[in-house]
Amino acid sequence: MRFSFALLGLLSLLAGPAFAQRPVLPGAPQPAQPLGPPTPASQPVPPVRSTALPSAEVIGHPEVIGQVYSVETVGGTQFSGTLQASTDLTLTFETRELGLVTVQRTNLRQLMSQTPEQARRGFDYVGNGTRMFLAPTARGLHEGEGYVQAIDVFLLGVNYGLTDNISLGLLVPVIPFVGVPALALTPKLSVPVSDKLHVGAGVLFGFATGIAGGSGSAGVGYGMATYGSADTNVTLGLGYGFGSEGVGSSPVAVIGANVRLSRLFSLVNETYIANFNTNGDFAGLAGFRYASPRFSGSLGALYFTSRNNSGIYPAYLDVAYRFGKIKLR
Repeated sequence: MRFSFALLGLLSLLAGPAFAQRPVLPGAPQPAQPLGPPTPASQPVPPVRSTALPSAEVIGHPEVIGQVYSVETVGGTQFSGTLQASTDLTLTFETRELGLVTVQRTNLRQLMSQTPEQARRGFDYVGNGTRMFLAPTARGLHEGEGYVQAIDVFLLGVNYGLTDNISLGLLVPVIPFVGVPALALTPKLSVPVSDKLHVGAGVLFGFATGIAGGSGSAGVGYGMATYGSADTNVTLGLGYGFGSEGVGSSPVAVIGANVRLSRLFSLVNETYIANFNTNGDFAGLAGFRYASPRFSGSLGALYFTSRNNSGIYPAYLDVAYRFGKIKLR
């Protein structure tokens, strides 16, 4: 009996493939049928074709594969790289120092395309070139962009772009009511004539209160023109002082420049010329600026010459922080 069961088991194993190919009885569950003819093991599996994803927009600028960009993350990391790949969630850049870098879109603070000059030099602009030391240029802040600034420890300032052409600034002393302006307003209008040429006008109006209780107000109205990029530019300006006694009879001219030396350092100069009717006295500031897209610091020396005296002295120090929707151009 045991031999019969063993013989039946052996026959079922040998006949298994044949029985598997026979049709099942009507009404019994049918075996699953393949969707198509089986693929031979030697036949290669066709590659899956990827579909190019549409480019998204970051801060109003459509992405272009192969374009060089200045990238800033929410955490403050900044680098320049060539866009190699774009998806709905990530951007991948090829950089000189870091190789391939993939950034999540949610971690992007700013993405700005670089000009051919920036791509060749390997670094982007440090701000929009809106000022020298104390003197402004004709270049303006963008709407929603601003900076706070501490000058020589005792003076604080803030400037903010109301529009792409109009900005408003405020200067206050750290220790008020000691003979320096307790409040100064600095509105400025900037108009781009071309990519290189900007013209502008503005007012510096201050109100001062002295220790003895006296007070007064005065200011300077000016117009200027700036030629060049945000990094390297030259500015010419002319201003007239005004106060309670009226407008000054002799203007003050300013000529200044910013020259980018490297990724982080620039040369800065501004020279004021007065007394055109006599000997043309002049004074100015010259020095260096360390700058990144968000932080900067300047160190300058005062130089002057007049009919009776001349000299040069260390006199200027400032630190500044840019905030808001900054655009690097």
